[in-house]
Amino acid sequence: MNYKLLYIPFLALLWSCGNSPQKDAEITSDTLSYSVKKYENHSKTCVKEDSLCATVKFEYPEFESADLNKAIQKELFNLFHDDYDSTNLAPVDFNELAKGFIVDYEEKLQEGKDFVNKANEKNEGGFLANPWYMEGYNKVQRQTEKYLMLHTNTNWFMGGAHPISMEYYYVYDRKTFKKVTLDDVFQKGFDQKLLTIAEAKFRKQENLKPADKLTEENGYFFENGKFLLNDNFMLTEKGIKFLYNVYEIKPYAAGLTELEIPYEDLKGIMK
Repeated sequence: MNYKLLYIPFLALLWSCGNSPQKDAEITSDTLSYSVKKYENHSKTCVKEDSLCATVKFEYPEFESADLNKAIQKELFNLFHDDYDSTNLAPVDFNELAKGFIVDYEEKLQEGKDFVNKANEKNEGGFLANPWYMEGYNKVQRQTEKYLMLHTNTNWFMGGAHPISMEYYYVYDRKTFKKVTLDDVFQKGFDQKLLTIAEAKFRKQENLKPADKLTEENGYFFENGKFLLNDNFMLTEKGIKFLYNVYEIKPYAAGLTELEIPYEDLKGIMK
């Protein structure tokens, strides 16, 4: 199984941490109440802190509405699902997601051990492998009269040069529980106007001149050097904030890139 971020549960634990909202959430007079849930699962070889094993951890808000919870968890599961493989169905719950990850780890670990044995190598250091982990932390970032906004942080390691961390914003309509898109926020025909405003803001933020190309030679991964916005955004008190993850528009070493456009600059195109 491959994961975009990148089942027999052995030791699963699910518990509640109370009903108090996150400290950094903006609370309105009609806020949606929730409790914070935690999920943890790991392979049976996790007997101590430095064990060679696979670990899965999630933390997420649980609301009174089952429909809202389902929508939120579906987005979270999709982050770890390879949607390019049509034969690989998206997981329906945390146990199923964890089981696939743990089984993959144990299979890869066994393949490595088998290779060393068949090669008949002494390999004084033993079979070199590292623990795998998958983590997702989903918290309420902000609530307004119209919107519920979540911030999701994912971390995982499945071998390779380094771990990968990604962040995602989600905006939900508080009445319909549907995920809000840019089309819901802006007036019809906004696309090019928003791009022009956003690119000017981006170039100023990056200290780029109008003629500077957004190409790999200058450290950017925009396709054909053309500036683009993604759908990873949230609505702050000051403006609309877009977030680009590692490898999305810059090399890994550059980290995350945030681009916040003040509402003042968006007058005339927002609903």
